[in-house]
Amino acid sequence: MKDHIPDIENRIIFEDSQLLVVDKPYDIPTAGKNLEDEDGLQFWLIRREGRMVWVVNQLDADTTGINLFVKEKHLVKLFSGHLKHPKTLKRYLAVVHGSPIWDEIDQYDSIGYIDDRNLGVCADGKPAHSRFKVIGRSDDFSLIEATIFTGRTHQIRIHLSHGGHPVAGDDWYCHPPCTVHHRQALHSWQLELHSNTPRKFTCPPPSDFVHLTKKLNLYNSLPK
Repeated sequence: MKDHIPDIENRIIFEDSQLLVVDKPYDIPTAGKNLEDEDGLQFWLIRREGRMVWVVNQLDADTTGINLFVKEKHLVKLFSGHLKHPKTLKRYLAVVHGSPIWDEIDQYDSIGYIDDRNLGVCADGKPAHSRFKVIGRSDDFSLIEATIFTGRTHQIRIHLSHGGHPVAGDDWYCHPPCTVHHRQALHSWQLELHSNTPRKFTCPPPSDFVHLTKKLNLYNSLPK
């Protein structure tokens, strides 16, 4: 159980009367099991605000970076619509196993449940579209910029794994589980939000992600 979120004030990327854009740390999901669950970033933002805040997009516990919240319930639908707009760009950084034969690729494999509890690529799943671009290579790993045009659960991890390049540190979609990093090396890096007032948010990767890129000789390929 957490007693606080370190430097929560310094994690506020943007704030106005409607929107809170937060740099989510690892080891905590966007939302807990309920509003009183301290194992959720939403709980700590509610405590900070002294009132309710609502989640717009969900990030896994171990995925870091740009996370959107709103200060009024009716704004959830509005900003969810902005996120789904075809001109909105959601970019992630990922360290993956291997060196892809492609420099850039679009992946359209549908995603759904392959058994009672596991998601994966399946013919009767929901449509999913990811674009992957190699921005750095080393002997055994690569640095990927991932842009997603749909928001399926675990979409980036599933698509990369299905393509033969699972995310470093992933213990779910990498077989056997990867132990090169203590968590999946996936970071929500940049968001170009299409709305009446277009906005662009950028969130540098956290120190453990940077350390991994140094360890794997990928640091010089990180976007500056």
